[in-house]
Amino acid sequence: MERVFKAVMLGGAGSGKTSLRNYFLYNSHTGQYTPTTNSDFVSTYITLDNEEMVAVQIWDTSECKPDLLTAQSLAQDADGIMLVYDGGSKASLQALEKHLLTIATASQTRRNKLPVVLVQTKCDLEVGGEQQVECKRVKELCQSRLEIDDIQCIETSARTGLGVALAFQTIAELCHSQWRGAMTPDVSERLPKVRPSRHGDPIAYSAFELETSSGAKTRQRDGSAVRRLRRKLCRLLCFA
Repeated sequence: MERVFKAVMLGGAGSGKTSLRNYFLYNSHTGQYTPTTNSDFVSTYITLDNEEMVAVQIWDTSECKPDLLTAQSLAQDADGIMLVYDGGSKASLQALEKHLLTIATASQTRRNKLPVVLVQTKCDLEVGGEQQVECKRVKELCQSRLEIDDIQCIETSARTGLGVALAFQTIAELCHSQWRGAMTPDVSERLPKVRPSRHGDPIAYSAFELETSSGAKTRQRDGSAVRRLRRKLCRLLCFA
């Protein structure tokens, strides 16, 4: 059965999480800010450095209080975290402190540290009256708070595409690497067919329709099973 990794994007309101994901998946950027009101995910394949393709659920999180799926809840089930911030926004930088606590709490229940990639957005924009906070400074803060020796910090722009593909490929690489490192020779025989999750994710070890970066869908084998899974997922999401 296919392994699907869950990558959760955390960051303050307006940090650029949704724009980052939209550019990666659809190669598009609107330039308009619309607050994300409900956390959701999109499934896609990501190609690793060794040319292997892995399935990833990319979760975009909301800072709105009515959202039922909190960042803390999503981080508990995550395989990796993309910590997103706008280096020219004080509010975005302040939100990092809250999310660092969320990641640290989630890591306490795990055997290994939760993989984290630090993503600085809007690097193509000039900051009026303020200076962009360098990745190096934020990286040192994150490493200190999370007690991780080396966190990769990637500068991105959802308008020009700078570093966007690299950011998503990096988190996929880290998730896959940690999973491979934790595997034993007989682990495939002991893996459950359905991964436990609180977020309408009954398909983590099953084939399903994946959305590629070009927006096209790849049809998997056993179409009837796929349709059943999609219907079940839709029902779960409707009641979330």
